[in-house]
Amino acid sequence: MPPQTKQLRSGMTRKDFLALAGVGPIFAANSQAVAAVGRPLGLDDPGPNSAATLRNRAFELNLSLHPELRVTLRQLSTGLLLADGPYSYSFGTPSFGEIIVSQRGAHQRAVLEGSIGERLQVRHEFTVSTDSDWLEERITLVNRTSQVLALPGARSGFVLPVEMENGSPKGVLGRLQLTALPFRREPTGNRRQYADYSILDVLTKPRHSTLRAKAPASRFGNVVLADVHATGFVHTAYPQYASEGWILTDGRQGVVISKYSPVGMEWSVLDSVWLERGGRGLRWGGLAIFEGDPEQGAYLQDRHEFGVTRIAAYEGGLEDGFYSYRRQMEERGHGCPAGFDPPVHWNELYDNKLWWLPNSMGTQDEPENRARYYRLKDMKDEAAKARDIGCEALYLDPGWDTNFASKIWDESRLGRMESFVQMLKDEFGLKLSLHTPLSGWCNPSSYSRSIDRLGPDGRRVERSLCGASRQYVEETHRRFDRLARAGTSYFMFDGTMFNGACWDPEHGHSVPSTREEHVQATNQLARLIHANHPHVLIEMHDQMLGGTTLRYVPLYYGHGMPPSDQLVPQARGYDCVWAFELMWDPMTDLVGGHSIALYYYNLAYSLPLYIHIDLRKDNEEALMFWWNASTCRYLGIGGTHESAEVRKKHRDAMTVYRRLKPFFTSGTFYGLDELTHVHLHPSEPAAVMNCFNLDPHEITRSLRFEPARFNLPRQRDYRVVGGDGHREGDADQISVTIPGYGHTLLEIQPSS
Repeated sequence: MPPQTKQLRSGMTRKDFLALAGVGPIFAANSQAVAAVGRPLGLDDPGPNSAATLRNRAFELNLSLHPELRVTLRQLSTGLLLADGPYSYSFGTPSFGEIIVSQRGAHQRAVLEGSIGERLQVRHEFTVSTDSDWLEERITLVNRTSQVLALPGARSGFVLPVEMENGSPKGVLGRLQLTALPFRREPTGNRRQYADYSILDVLTKPRHSTLRAKAPASRFGNVVLADVHATGFVHTAYPQYASEGWILTDGRQGVVISKYSPVGMEWSVLDSVWLERGGRGLRWGGLAIFEGDPEQGAYLQDRHEFGVTRIAAYEGGLEDGFYSYRRQMEERGHGCPAGFDPPVHWNELYDNKLWWLPNSMGTQDEPENRARYYRLKDMKDEAAKARDIGCEALYLDPGWDTNFASKIWDESRLGRMESFVQMLKDEFGLKLSLHTPLSGWCNPSSYSRSIDRLGPDGRRVERSLCGASRQYVEETHRRFDRLARAGTSYFMFDGTMFNGACWDPEHGHSVPSTREEHVQATNQLARLIHANHPHVLIEMHDQMLGGTTLRYVPLYYGHGMPPSDQLVPQARGYDCVWAFELMWDPMTDLVGGHSIALYYYNLAYSLPLYIHIDLRKDNEEALMFWWNASTCRYLGIGGTHESAEVRKKHRDAMTVYRRLKPFFTSGTFYGLDELTHVHLHPSEPAAVMNCFNLDPHEITRSLRFEPARFNLPRQRDYRVVGGDGHREGDADQISVTIPGYGHTLLEIQPSS
């Protein structure tokens, strides 16, 4: 059982438990918090320890008790007021006794501790780094009763009063834009979809988003989730604006508002509140229960420390806001490892007849079909293709194990696994990578039926594995360990979907099990593998929605080292993130605009993306190949194009890619615009630039390349290979011609 979790009696839902215990939501009578415009307050205000000011070079934060907490927050470089008035708590107003200010090194902290009635204790912390450009807040709630407290819609936050004029925010507030991080473009979006909003949008409109929308028909057939209401992703319109982070900018400078929570899925939420003097205010930061998460906070059993909200100032345009967020995530350990050099995969699936049988999900697992289409000879043929095009590993998709996702090597068709690995190395110079789906997408017959979910009626939900059960994690880890010991270099964690809640008290999770427990168990499997096999690379699909273009779980969640106080293996989590299922028709995804999401991801994260793509869908310009090579640090390809000319183009492209591989796998990604990507070499003063054209006619572009903007020495001269360039002041003016639906690669090298 996870730490700090109280198990509920089998067969009883949380609602039943709360009703039995007589514990209802502890919201104030009016769940819409009321705020008022206040004046700036400082240390000279009356009352012992009733006021405090925290200040660094970017922000000034004034706190005071009257007796409720009032906050004024100002960005110093612009004078922009970001909050002014009572801090908003939707679940009641805490009674704070005093503000305690302390300093440790460059960090100043103000702490308030108080309570709401007899049942709830609140700790609210504000921290600034005096030598940096950020401010942070963190809230902890403590349940002082012996019962569960329900807070299903809890919300708190800073409040920015918005004065209206002619139906729009007055002054500078009317010119500011809020942009979602990292999904400015959603993987389901088209070339016109942008998650850019005005403050007026947040105050007056719901947010329309398909990031969590119910999955359409896919390679699984129609996706049906057992707990659709609990997961909440059938909705496309949300009263709250939720994202990992937000950029608030006027186009020249701005602030990044983000939420970071390695324990308990959380998002940075924007919404609005009525002001006591009339009008509305923008509420941001604080804590938010969004669509039922974090569950530990929505149903408070002991205590829950919500994730940290950080507000960071930056100079520059929208891209600079993305880079600011990326630096934050790298500092937290969620970036690209130094020297990252994953093997390029050849995926045999695209040419494998087994997968493309009619009704493949019903026929590819039949033993007779596997024996016919997935033999040792077939895989040797695919290994030869991998070698000839220049790949470095053979990736085996469905078919290599005893049945689908058993994760047990089928020796009857492929021989001993150790021999297979040695054969790939000796005959083809390749490593072995494996598709290894988990509990959400598998043939569950290879597991004990005791691992199936138990329903609230005490009956097994047959052939529906409980991914959060101790038995499932232990058995699946044993299978992974065997595969790693035999020589696997990579595991794909597909099939990560949440099958629904489980009521089995023998599984070691709470009863019923939670989404959070499923996600944490999935993350734990990666850490268990890495504890003994740190060299194995692990890709992670979304731990709630699996192989779809949707995204539920924060991208960093389970990556990197875990918090030291968590009772999980102290080993790193997964190594790379699945590129949102943009693998089946990648040309349509690119030209249609879905794959532009990969561009914005790279602006916001250097945590590697993994993709494999079907080369049969590419064109004679290798447009699709180069787009995915430019946006996914871990690249897989497969499929033999019918055109000999295109096949040659792919071989040539792979030769160039392998020569320049460090730029793409471990270099720094920058964007001149959505279709112009710069990759800085990880250790040398050089860069490559990918220029794309998603329209049918040839174009010539004029590009301004400023070396200093990309951390290249400005005093050096550079030559441009692949385009015409000349120096004008501190920048290079480059003219580049790009074919219709095509790509041009530029190499930027020191002249001497």
